[in-house]
Parts: sequence; structure tokens; C-alpha cells
Amino acid sequence: MRSLVAALTLVASTALAVPCTELPVLFLVQDKSGSMNFAPDGTAASASNPSKWSIARQVVPTLASNFNNRFRFAAAMYPTDTATFNCSTASIYAPISTQTSGITNAYNSAVPGGGTPTAASLQAVRAHINAQNLATPAYVLLITDGLPNCNTSLDANSCTPTSTAACGTVPPAQSSCGLGAKDCLDTQASVQAAAALYAAGIKVFVVGFDSTLVAGNNKAVLDAIASAGGTSSSYSASNQTQLTNVLNTIALNTATCCQDVCTAGASQCLSNGSRRTCSLDSAIGCTTWTTTQCQAGTTCSNGTCQGCSNTCTAGAARCASNGNVEQCVANAQGCTSWQTADTCGYGEICASAQCNSCQACTSGASRCTANGIETCEWNVITGCTSWRAGTCASGSVCTNGSCTACNTACTAGAKRCANKTVETCVANAQGCTSWQAGETCTDFCSGGACGTCGTNCTAGQTRCQGANGVETCIIDANSCPAWGPAQQCAPNSYCANGSCMTCATSCTQGAKRCGASGTTEECRLDSMGCTAWAQTGQCDVGGGERCDMGVCIPPCPVICEPGARQCSANRPQSCQAGPSGCYVWRDETACGSEQACVGGNCEDSCGSGEIEFCPNGKECVGLPEGRFCLSTDGGVGGGAGGGDGTTGGGNGSGTGGGSGAGNGADGGSNSNGSGSETTEPGGPQRIGAAAMGCNCNTVDAGAVPLLAMGLMLVLRRRQARR
Repeated sequence: MRSLVAALTLVASTALAVPCTELPVLFLVQDKSGSMNFAPDGTAASASNPSKWSIARQVVPTLASNFNNRFRFAAAMYPTDTATFNCSTASIYAPISTQTSGITNAYNSAVPGGGTPTAASLQAVRAHINAQNLATPAYVLLITDGLPNCNTSLDANSCTPTSTAACGTVPPAQSSCGLGAKDCLDTQASVQAAAALYAAGIKVFVVGFDSTLVAGNNKAVLDAIASAGGTSSSYSASNQTQLTNVLNTIALNTATCCQDVCTAGASQCLSNGSRRTCSLDSAIGCTTWTTTQCQAGTTCSNGTCQGCSNTCTAGAARCASNGNVEQCVANAQGCTSWQTADTCGYGEICASAQCNSCQACTSGASRCTANGIETCEWNVITGCTSWRAGTCASGSVCTNGSCTACNTACTAGAKRCANKTVETCVANAQGCTSWQAGETCTDFCSGGACGTCGTNCTAGQTRCQGANGVETCIIDANSCPAWGPAQQCAPNSYCANGSCMTCATSCTQGAKRCGASGTTEECRLDSMGCTAWAQTGQCDVGGGERCDMGVCIPPCPVICEPGARQCSANRPQSCQAGPSGCYVWRDETACGSEQACVGGNCEDSCGSGEIEFCPNGKECVGLPEGRFCLSTDGGVGGGAGGGDGTTGGGNGSGTGGGSGAGNGADGGSNSNGSGSETTEPGGPQRIGAAAMGCNCNTVDAGAVPLLAMGLMLVLRRRQARR
């Protein structure tokens, strides 16, 4: 890079300009490729390290303003990028003019992007200049930050790449360059284009504005272009100061005449707050503007220095209306103003005082919205992508970014629940229906409507339902707490404080019993559902009442004495305790046909006729009912009379008082019985042997057969009666 000292030396040795009727032309060819969005050192641009484009946009218009009395300026810029990496020729942004506003407007409106078609751009500028038929000299000033490319006629398999892509390392006809021939280094065509300009009398100055173009092979390429253009070698700049000095050096060395640009004595204010005045420059013989700084605390207004009217706070940043980043800067006088800090490049937008990518989506992508479909579109001018709204045709709906036939999911107006959210079936403009979320319920959603839980309890909590039921708090199908169905406690238990408890006592409901002191009691249910004995009455014990099975029984009438017996018709009766506890006559088995009830007992008949017979221990006694065998134990009828045999008669006492003497066959001793038997009048009498005057101590031999015959006769009669 030529040093500033060298530049000043050139200025000093340059012949003074002289007044001229028409100014020469300085044609600016500006590289506007995408790499101009980066800082000169190749890093991302920032407020403290602005992009190469932002620097050029300030320096170049200033150059035109400072030298507008020595040149007419024009500007051409590399083509704008497109999706196909534009490699067309440069566009004329500012035609040749004495007004520098065209240059300022050109740099403010252009947006970096695209390739570096240096050769094609130089050819386009030569054609444009030739078409003007200029009568004055013309010069081309090329400002670029990279090596020339974009020559589609080159062979990508054999060319030298401008980037790190390994072009030419694969078999022929197989390009390994990122963009094929567009990535090939276009040195030869660029040198030829510069040589053609120089041959037409137009010198070409080349400025490499990037840290990679300071030395080495990269600078050699730019030197070759400059040499072919008649200016020996290229210039290099790596920051704003260096670029300003290089451009001023080129302009000073090239100017040959001048024109008055202002009226001597006039004054103007510059955008940076400084003041300039018009005066005659004796060195060049023309009027020129001289810039001076206002004193501290003042700024230029209406051509004079006045007190500062600060419009912002130093250090603040914002997005300007032109889409660039502005920063509040304090000038040398301490006055603040908004100044461009960064120019948002192609595909960028200013947001939050920073240049950010404006790629909102991927070009060509689509997505569904509530009202239809959106498609991502790419703006060729700005490089930004954005969603463009669209609609699906009637009867179709957007699904996964595409319009498809409606799949009617529901009936318009219907409602349903999705957990706690009410969803409504809505028909869109195309007639397609879909469920859309609506109100979110606080408690629960049921049947497409919000509901409120009506029970306030804790899951697992219990309570009593009535006296014998236990309810448990559950979570129902709507996730609400609710009391579940009551579970009945087991028999002989009750519910207390939500739990089943065993009853203290137990009895059969309705049962009765007698309590102490003649009380009557009944088994009843209490308020807890338990059975307990409850007093129902008090028997008049003093009055003779008694309690029996829980009932008061009145005093018993004296009907008979316990153990007494009597006859009723021909049936014995005994005095016994009845169910009531009172003694009453109880029937026994009726006497047989050969019996009669006598004194409460069934007694056998003695027989009829002349001979009577009674078993041992009994004797025949005459009674009103007849003659019967009665016991000889002193009971009714007295004892039985003595009988013939080995055993003597027993002594009996009673109403009969009967006694008898036994006549033993074996001649044993007999006891004589005494007594008498009372019979009914006219009744038969039984007379013992002693009564008959029989001496039973001796046996009459002649009487024995007679006795035997008599006994046999008696036995036969008894058998016949039976």
C-alpha cells in the first residue's frame, strides 16, 4: 500500500490546476458483492467495526463533494444478487453530472449482494463513456474488495478458484467449485477490459479495499489490472482512514483543471456539524469550500456556528427510517447527532439497533394458518423472506402446508370436551369444519359445557349416612370430589364419626323379658341403630302380680292344692302348674273299660258274680261306682284283704279298714287280720276265713279238694269275663 507520505509527495509534485470550461470525468466503479457486508478484516460488521459498504458509503460521496470543482462524477455498481448468483454487467447508478447528489443517492440506495464480475463491469463502463462522446478526459476508479470472477465461459475443472473451493482437482467435466465457472478467477478477462479502456484514452485506477488484498497473489491480480489500465499498480486500504487518503491521493494526482463551485464568501453547514465557507483557492485558481469546525458547545446552523441543539444522548443507537443502524455521536464540539453506524446489507433488516437477518422463513416453504395457507417468498431486492397469506379453494383445507379436500370432522356448532377445554365445531370460509378450542373450565367439562363441582370433600374422607351407613369421598368421572354410595355397617354395629362401631349390647328386636323388681322390658332400636333392653312397665308385685316373659300376670285363683288328685267323669286329674304359673286341674289318661276313676286314680274292678279277685296289695272295696280293687296302704277303700297263699294278709287302715288272714298251704303260721269293710247297701261282701269261723291252723283233709275246685272255678270265670 502506498503510504500517506508518498501520497502527499505526489500531491506536492502535481502541477496546479487551471480553470477550465468543462471538467474531466471520474467514473466510479463500485464492487457491490455480498462480501462488502463484512468488515475489512473479514469479520462480521458491528457498530465499532463497520462493514466495508458502510465505510464506502461515507467516504466516496465525501470525495465527490470535495472534488466537485475538479471532476464530473458518475457511478456504476456490480449487479444485485439473485437466487442464481447474478453475473451480469454493472448497472449505471449515477450518470455523468456536475451534481454530486447523484453519487450520494446511488450509495444510499444500493444494497450489497452478488458476485464480482469485474471484467464485464469495466466493459459496460467503457461502452457507456464512449457513447457520451466526451470532449474532456475521463478516468475510471475501481473500488473492489475481492478478486474478479463470474466468467461463465471458463472451465471450472481447470481454472484457478477465487475461493478455497478445490476447482480443477477432479476428473474433467466434473466441477468441484461451489458455483462452477462462476467461482473461477477471471484475471485475464479483467486485464483485457482494463487494457481496452486505456487504449480508448481512459486510465483505470484500482483500489483493493480488504485486508486480504494488501500483499501476495491477491494484490498481484489487482496490480495486473491497474498496470493494464495505465496506472502501474493498485492501491490498498484496510480501514476508513486509509480509504479516504487513497481516494484523495488519486483525485489530487489526476485533476488538471478546475471550476468555481461556489460564490466566494458563501457559507454552509455540513451534516457533521462543521461549517464550510467558499473562497478562492489561489493554488488552483478556482473557488473552493473550506471546512472549519465550530467551537466546543456549538454547532453549525444556517451557515453559522451556534449553540448545540442536541437531538440524542451520546452512545445511543436506533434503527433509522432508511433501515440502517444509527448511533448518537458527539462531534468535536460536544454536540450530538444521529449518524449512520452500520448499513444493513442484503438479506438483513435493522431490529433493536442491530442489523439482523431478515430470513423469516425458507423460500418456497408453506404453512397452514387459521385463515388458510401462507407461502414463504423471497424479495429479490432486499434479500428478505416473508410469509405471504393465501386461501385454499372452497371445499378444501390446509393440512401440513398443503390445500387438501375437506375432511369434515364434525357438525358446525357442535360442542365437545377436550379434558377441561370446551371445543366448538367451526366451519371456515371453505366450508370445512374443525374443532377449535374455547373456554377452559375451572372444575370440569361435560357434554361440551363447563360444570362446577358440587361437593367439597377430600378423597378418602368418610362420614356417617344415617345411623348405620358410612360414605367415602371419591373422585368421580369429572375429577370432582363426591360422596360415594353408603356402605352399611355389620349387624350389631353403628356409624360414629365416619366409622362403624360395635354396639355395647345386643338383643333381638321385639323380644321381651322380665327385669329386676317385677319390671317388664322390650328389646328396641336406639338412635344409633343398636338394640338395647328398654323398660316398658312395672308389675304390681305387692298386689300379687308377677312378671312372666315380659308380661305382668295377675294373681292366681286358688283352684287346687299342688299334688291333689280328683276324677272328672272317668278321667283322673292332678293339680299342676299351668303355663301361667297357676295351679290348675290337668287331665290325665282316661280309665279303661274294666276300670273306674276312684280318688283321682284308675282302679280295676273286682269282678262280678260270686267270686271277686284283686292282686296282692289290693282288696275289693265297695264304692258308689262299684266294687274295685283298692290299695291296702290306707288309701281310699282301705287295705286289701288277706289272700290264700304262703303270705299272710296285710293290715290295712282306712275307710275300709279291711284285714284278712292268710291260710298257708304249708301250714305256716298266719296272722289274723281284724277290721271291717263298709259296703254300699245290697252290695256283695267279702268275708275272710276268720270271719267264717275257719280254723286255719289245721287242715281238713276232706276240704282240700273242695277248695281246689273252687279256685279253679273262680279262675275260669275271670278268664271268661276277660
